[in-house]
Amino acid sequence: MQWEMTSTVFSCKKVTVEGRTFCSIMTGQQPTGQNADNTVGLEITKITAEPEVFDQLKAANFRPGQDVKLVATLKTAAGGKSQPHIIAVVPESRPVQEPQKKVSSA
Repeated sequence: MQWEMTSTVFSCKKVTVEGRTFCSIMTGQQPTGQNADNTVGLEITKITAEPEVFDQLKAANFRPGQDVKLVATLKTAAGGKSQPHIIAVVPESRPVQEPQKKVSSA
């Protein structure tokens, strides 16, 4: 199962340990439910990601605190629980602008 989510991304880190590359993203969101009563500011979450996500953010001129649309999937975690895992960044689509017409001065 895959889904798209928009999240405020603060950082993305890629590290290589003993020949294996790992990646994680730090995101923030407004607290909801019970967490809203116990949190001042944003809830910060560390989410695992594919190493390609780092390269995609870098190529997209990512800036910290930017809202980014991500593609996530569920991954099995400790204790048989599931957690999100980021597999891609959705490319930002920019509207095509028509060239400006020259105004002739008569």
